Amino acid sequence: MKIRRLHSALLAVALGASVLAGAAPAVASTQISAAGASGGWPAPDWYLQGPYPTLAACDLAYEDAAATGYYNGLVPCYWFRGGGPWMPGFYFQVYIP
Repeated sequence: MKIRRLHSALLAVALGASVLAGAAPAVASTQISAAGASGGWPAPDWYLQGPYPTLAACDLAYEDAAATGYYNGLVPCYWFRGGGPWMPGFYFQVYIP
């Protein structure tokens, strides 16, 4: 009997994961916001836009990107500490599947 319950639990986890995968842009946006706020790296299909020297300049570029409607998702501006090929500065992220 315990084995059947274990299989049911695994099936429930698998179904939950597939439902979340179907809503990837919405879920990824939440995860990226948290990662971006702590200066984390973007997830796959999310791309940094910047760097901008001030938050006001970043906000202006973010509003322009939102108005064009070219992207499926946007993460608002935040400070990125830099690393790899990216310089420190204000960035926002765009989702391109």
